[in-house]
Amino acid sequence: MTASLSVDLPPAQPSPQNTSMSFSGRGGDFLRLLITGSLFQIPTFGFYRFWLITKLRRHLWANTQIDGEAFEYTGTAKELLIGFLVALAVLVPLYIAYAILGIFLEEQYAFASVPLVVIMYVLAHFGAYRARKYRASRTIFRGVRFWMKGSGWAYAVRAILWDFATLLTLGLALPWAMASLERYRMRHTYFGNIQGDFVGTGWSLFKRGWWVWALGLVLLAFSFFIFVASNIATGSGKPALQGLAGLVGLLVLALVPAAMAIFTRWHIDGLRFGDVAAASSFRTGTYYGLIFKLIFSSLGFLIAFGLVVGLVVFGFASSLANLAAEMKESSLTAFGIGVLSVLGYLVALLGLGVLQRYFLGRGLWAAIVTSTTVTNLQAVDAALAAGQPAGVLGEGLADALDFSVGI
Repeated sequence: MTASLSVDLPPAQPSPQNTSMSFSGRGGDFLRLLITGSLFQIPTFGFYRFWLITKLRRHLWANTQIDGEAFEYTGTAKELLIGFLVALAVLVPLYIAYAILGIFLEEQYAFASVPLVVIMYVLAHFGAYRARKYRASRTIFRGVRFWMKGSGWAYAVRAILWDFATLLTLGLALPWAMASLERYRMRHTYFGNIQGDFVGTGWSLFKRGWWVWALGLVLLAFSFFIFVASNIATGSGKPALQGLAGLVGLLVLALVPAAMAIFTRWHIDGLRFGDVAAASSFRTGTYYGLIFKLIFSSLGFLIAFGLVVGLVVFGFASSLANLAAEMKESSLTAFGIGVLSVLGYLVALLGLGVLQRYFLGRGLWAAIVTSTTVTNLQAVDAALAAGQPAGVLGEGLADALDFSVGI
């Protein structure tokens, strides 16, 4: 007689599902937003930038999809304007106090500026955290809001301590600083009721990018040696040494895209929301390609713009000179050329800004999105709405202090 034995096996776990992200925005649409928005900034004395930034963010969020479902950005230009004005209300008294202090302490003017620099430095870290808090709470996916808690002041203290550690170790502590700060930010970030996390470590980032740090340190030391030698040298040898120092400096800058690409992959690979994970295949060559496109397009723009402005100024100056000769008012020519020069300068700056935002704003965003894969997206199906929109002070400080990153 044989007996059959039945063994209850645990149910098989479903294999993780990978979902690629996609970006559907057209470059032409983004470029039109940039050009028209930049031109509107001239007659509005720059205040149209709040509307421009809002439109650009909505374009990027709305064209970023996971499994065919797009994100939504709900921030408004009015909020950015209010945040900027609130930030000015905080900063203007500081500037006034600094100016008064400089009058009474004229001989110690350089020393008197130290407190202002320290305050701005602390506010920069505080504002960076609050700005991220604002942007997260204006980002929605599947009808559920991202949001953040945590203290901007606590983050600022943590960031400042890591800055000192990085400085004292000649940059060696930077990977651990980045990991610690991103862990703090992500553990205070939520998608509805699902808490975020960051599993990347300083050691894993160091292993990926140690060669960038080592090579950069060697090049900086070599550049410093050349700088000292050029100050000691006299005659024909000095220009050659200074040129070599400049070349070494360019090599150091050339390492930046490689470092940023390494950081981008490491950063995305470490992101978590509950059981949802992300992975990146972002390539270093993509970053260099965008940098080269920006450089060559900027050079082409400046050459073309210079030729156009030269022809316009020449024709404009000739017409005004004839008119001034008839009216015997030579100041009219100088006034007209002055106005045209100012407008030309503004247009040139705005044009370079358009190219920078197009390649390193939209281009980098699209490249990062399309190289990112999300695992276990179905885990967010259980997310429940939670959190409230954050205040606008952080965005205002970012704009007023001119340290805002990205779009």
